Amino acid sequence: MIINNSNWLRVLLVLFILAMIIGLGIANYRFVLQAPGGNDFLARWVGAYYWVVKGVNPYDPQVSLAAQEMIYGRPADPSNGEDLAHFVYPLPAMIFFAPFGLLTYPIARALWMTLLEIGLPLLTLMGVQLARWKPSGVLLVFLLVFSVVWYHGFRSVVVGQFAVVEALLMAGALLAIQRRLDSVAGILLALSIAKPQMSVLLIPFVILWAVRSRRWELISWTLGSIVVLVGISLALIPNWPLLWLRQLIEYPKYTELGPPISILAGLVPSASKGITYGLTALALLYLVWEWVLAMGKEDRWFQWTAALTIVITNLVVFRTATTNYVVLLPVLCMVFGMWCGRWNRRGTIFTWLALFIMLIGLWGLFLSTVEGNTESAIMYLPLPLLTLLGLLWSRWWTVSAPRLPPGLWR
Repeated sequence: MIINNSNWLRVLLVLFILAMIIGLGIANYRFVLQAPGGNDFLARWVGAYYWVVKGVNPYDPQVSLAAQEMIYGRPADPSNGEDLAHFVYPLPAMIFFAPFGLLTYPIARALWMTLLEIGLPLLTLMGVQLARWKPSGVLLVFLLVFSVVWYHGFRSVVVGQFAVVEALLMAGALLAIQRRLDSVAGILLALSIAKPQMSVLLIPFVILWAVRSRRWELISWTLGSIVVLVGISLALIPNWPLLWLRQLIEYPKYTELGPPISILAGLVPSASKGITYGLTALALLYLVWEWVLAMGKEDRWFQWTAALTIVITNLVVFRTATTNYVVLLPVLCMVFGMWCGRWNRRGTIFTWLALFIMLIGLWGLFLSTVEGNTESAIMYLPLPLLTLLGLLWSRWWTVSAPRLPPGLWR
């Protein structure tokens, strides 16, 4: 059999990628041995380990205590803001964590870090596809590197945050909808209930839009998959929703920060609670209005509204985390793609500037405000506010301009 040059190149490319992944995994394992941590992943790994290996309910207090002792060497003190290390995820999330529970923690953490480091560039590529943007090769490579080394991405990898996987599920669902792969989109949306505070507004928007657009397959696969996931989890642990809610109720005891809007409202301490409620209500009312306008509209309009939904979710939902902001990478790609499409060369220059400002500015802000190992509340504000402004700026060019005759909107 004759193998042409193009096939040889594909084989070499696959081997090169595999070698890179193996090398990355080995490097991560060495890092894990020298730098214990990854507490976000640790609590989930302990829950998975106790359930799949020892047969103990992941919401059992002894599981949380075991995680606390791994982190602090003793039970946690919530009065000092120490993490109680509960599993604190709905049981369907075990579909992602359970396989890692079969491994020792160092190996599991190294593999998890490798998964996240691969996932962030993949998330960026999805964002580029969703925006129908064609950046230059150099800019694309920088975007892929940026996705891992910027503050929110790097922090997600180091602490082992599931938010990267959740963002991949959400972006993958939107990309599948764009390509009319509605069964795939429905499954991915259903799996996103693993971290519901990130997809809590996106799922109802997609379902409502699908009803108006008569995308019945998307609706049936989404709702059907959710029913299957919840049904199987209830069969395994019938009372897990109550146990999970009990852990959620305890969460505010050792976390002080609310949604970013409350941090913004804190600039006026005497009226912060009222301002928080007012801004939250306004944001949600505006979002519902945009949902109404987007019903039955084409993909471009739908994707913009989905991006707006993701941004507002990160502003209003209690409680978010700066690691959750990796889901804004596709939103940034949408804004950058609009700049480049609108202003050509100037848009590309603005994109480069924005990337460097975010890369240096976010790290600089963190280093200048961090207290011990605790990030400042100010880190919750810049990215969602800037992406919101970018989306609002691009609204007319996304929603109205495509309906004008070609050549008139530039």
